[in-house]
Amino acid sequence: MFYNEEKQLEKFDIYCIGKTNLDIFYYVNSIKLEENHIANEFYYYVGGKATNVAINLSNLGLKVALISVIGKDIFGNKILEILKNKNITFLGKTIEEDTAITSIIVDKNGKNTMFHNLGANSKFSPDLIPDKLDFSFIQSGIDCNSIIKTIDASKNVFLELSETSQFEKLKYHLKKIKYVSLNEHEINSIFRTNNTEKNLELLSKFANNILLKVGEKGLIYLDEHGKLYTIPAKKINVKNSTGAGDATSAAFIYGILKNWHIEKVLSFCIEYSTQILRSKFST
Repeated sequence: MFYNEEKQLEKFDIYCIGKTNLDIFYYVNSIKLEENHIANEFYYYVGGKATNVAINLSNLGLKVALISVIGKDIFGNKILEILKNKNITFLGKTIEEDTAITSIIVDKNGKNTMFHNLGANSKFSPDLIPDKLDFSFIQSGIDCNSIIKTIDASKNVFLELSETSQFEKLKYHLKKIKYVSLNEHEINSIFRTNNTEKNLELLSKFANNILLKVGEKGLIYLDEHGKLYTIPAKKINVKNSTGAGDATSAAFIYGILKNWHIEKVLSFCIEYSTQILRSKFST
């Protein structure tokens, strides 16, 4: 089943394009190989970067459309129910495949290990992308042709460059993108060095405005004019780091759409993501 074309004609504040999973969380004291683990807490909820960003932006009051691929199974039905309850319009498709599942093991320090089954996410295709979009969030990790079509169809794009293996195919398209976001591990993986400052300079040759998430150190933002902003993170007890990066991206997009000054946007990113870090939930 493809998205409803009448719904496509509606005006949305943001289109979120990418993956949808059912996330299953297990909270344990520690993670050890070749041992059984008893979870102290357990819960499941909808996830995936594009979906997390969509939920966060809907929670913030924006009108949100989600374009992804979901399986026709009990997990997919549950996801569609949650999206409806969150006032998110689903413009993707449901197919005869397993819905993607991500199992997330979280230790007592809030650090996580994930196991992914791509499922229906592997069937994302360019035909899902509308011809004209105002503002799009797109995550890497879906096929490059769909990413490129989104870039070409959108007035403004925020790209989450989390799938670093796609950089070589996408790098000459990045100048068409308003905002590129990734974390410190990802940027260092792209350029194969741990010199984050140098790597940021290298990425700026391809990208306009770069939002770099540096974990406990906070955020670095390099704008298209070469001005650098750094915002420190708050010192807190982390319950769960899952989804904090997605919350940061959502908060950034929200502030940009509200026409806030960049320093206010970045401060809001820290405040909003801190709420997620203190919670056992990822949105």
